Amino acid sequence: MIQELIIKRNTYTEIDLNAIKSNYQFACSCAPNAKSIAVIKANAYGHGLVEVAKSLEDDVPAFAVAIMSEAIELREAGIAKPILILQGAQTEDELRLAGRNNFWLCVYSEHQVELVRTTSISNPVTLWFKLDSGLHRLGMSFDLLSQSLKSIEGCPWINETRVIYTHFSCSDEMKNDESDLQMEEFYSQAKNIEVEEGTKLEYSLANSSAIVRLENSHKQWNRPGIMLYGMNLFDENHSSKQKLTPAMSFYSTVIGIREIAIGESVGYGKKWTAERPSKIATLSVGYADGYPRHAKNGTPVLINGHRVKLVGRVSMDLISIDVTELSNVKIGDRAELWGRNIDASEVAECAETISYDLLTGISQRVPRVYI
Repeated sequence: MIQELIIKRNTYTEIDLNAIKSNYQFACSCAPNAKSIAVIKANAYGHGLVEVAKSLEDDVPAFAVAIMSEAIELREAGIAKPILILQGAQTEDELRLAGRNNFWLCVYSEHQVELVRTTSISNPVTLWFKLDSGLHRLGMSFDLLSQSLKSIEGCPWINETRVIYTHFSCSDEMKNDESDLQMEEFYSQAKNIEVEEGTKLEYSLANSSAIVRLENSHKQWNRPGIMLYGMNLFDENHSSKQKLTPAMSFYSTVIGIREIAIGESVGYGKKWTAERPSKIATLSVGYADGYPRHAKNGTPVLINGHRVKLVGRVSMDLISIDVTELSNVKIGDRAELWGRNIDASEVAECAETISYDLLTGISQRVPRVYI
């Protein structure tokens, strides 16, 4: 079926599962004493939830997803490893479902603590307590965390393992010291809680950028996410870029070529006008496929081994590129929109967004081919 769709339309993504495995191994090598949970939320950042999980299951201690339905999809596909649900459970039924399926639950609010404490569950669950150390989205204060640990003591349906975790707000900004401040506060307060509780806690701080840059964040559990898919991790050059391989290549095909005279325009709103006699190729891809609507004139595209420029507005199903300098472009030629040669981060910058947005935005009408 996938091959038939490619023949009909020739716009598709290639997903390199070996690249994802290699990127995961690199994450582990950066912190060999930590256990690294593979974060595969949002359809594995657009790469295919079940396919990526199956390719990594023999290597990982656990997976992490955002919501309960993602975890259920993995179980129904036969994935047996523990699954951490980052938004936790919201109802009694979800709690019981988590117990039956070995879902680990994040807890970040007083409401969730009370739900867990008062709901009898036949199968014990493992809880991860989210501490707000500065990001200020979800998470508990240190005082609430301490109270919460006390309140669940003795609950037979809660496993003894207690993981305290937090999330960095600026770890991808190399000249920002906010992560150091967050770690200092986290370790100080967590140590106080350990003394008060008389128990040993496990910690998880490091996301992708912290794994490769902040050694002091490496504790019992790390959470590599975007690095699994080979994306640039920082706001400036870093050596990790050479160790990571982009796993997604997004391709489309030339379906039209025309000559444009000086002064003629291309696309809606006439946002690009030819300043020389130009040859314009049109590709069968647009924002309905996940190509960014706000990509600017000049956004790079690779065709026949050459970088060329996007011209005119991105349409729902079509984009146009200036191939004036190339003599051999023809109908049916394949173009790389991002992948091994055009970094998704570069395209994202041209569209004033981030690579996460591009990867997760690939639509369902775009076939994914696994290699």
